Amino acid sequence: MAWTLGIGLTVGVGLFLYWQLIIAEGVYLGQKVVTLLYDRVAPRYNDIKEFDEQEELRFLAWPLGRALGDAFDGILIDVATGTGRLPAAMLKMAGFQGVIIGVDHSRRMLAVARCSIPGLPLVVADAMHLPFPTGGAQTVTCLEALEFFPRPQAGLQELTRLLAPDGLLLTTNRIGWDAKLMPGRTWSPHKLRAVLAGLPLKNIAVTPWLNIYQQVWAQKKQMWMPDKDIRA
Repeated sequence: MAWTLGIGLTVGVGLFLYWQLIIAEGVYLGQKVVTLLYDRVAPRYNDIKEFDEQEELRFLAWPLGRALGDAFDGILIDVATGTGRLPAAMLKMAGFQGVIIGVDHSRRMLAVARCSIPGLPLVVADAMHLPFPTGGAQTVTCLEALEFFPRPQAGLQELTRLLAPDGLLLTTNRIGWDAKLMPGRTWSPHKLRAVLAGLPLKNIAVTPWLNIYQQVWAQKKQMWMPDKDIRA
C-alpha cells in the first residue's frame, strides 16, 4: 500500500510540475519564474520551436504585411519579442520600411535576438509597464505571450495605450486543449471580443490565425504563377 501511495504521489507531483513549468511556463508561480525559465532555455529556444523561415514568412510576415499595406514606414513595437521571431520575418519583406523595436523581459532571449538581427533595437522591459509614450507606435504586436502576462486584460490595455490613432494591434489568444489548463489566462473567442470591445479599439477581428494565412495565400496564388517560388 505504501509503495502504491508513493508512486501515486510521485506521478501527481510530476504532472503538477509539467503543468506549471511546461504548459503554463511558470505563469502561476510569478513573473520572475517565467523570466527565469526563458533565460535558461534561450540558447536552445529556436531549436526547440523548430522555426522554419518560409513558414514564418507565410504565417507572420505576409498577413501582417498585408494589413500594414505597401511601404509601411512607421514604428512597430513587438512586445515579448523573444529571440526576434517576428522582426526577423518582417525585415525580409520587400517594401517594409518601418522601424521595429523588440521588447522582452528576458535578457538572454534578447541576447539571442541581438546575435541573429544585429541592428534591431531591443529593450528590456516589463510588458505591464512599457517605457514608450502613449500613442507613439503605428503598430503593436504581441504573439503567443498574452497568456503569460500577470494580468492579461491589463496587459492588453498597456499594449493599446501605445497605439497611434488608427494604429494596428496584433495579438494572439491561446486556444485548444491546453488553453483549458490555463484558467484565468485565456478567453473564448466571444469573451476575447468582449474584452477588446472594452478598449479604445475599432474594426476588431477575432479569427484563427490559419484562416488569415489561407486568405493571403489565395491572393498570392492569384498574383504569381503556381509553379513559381512564393516570395514576399
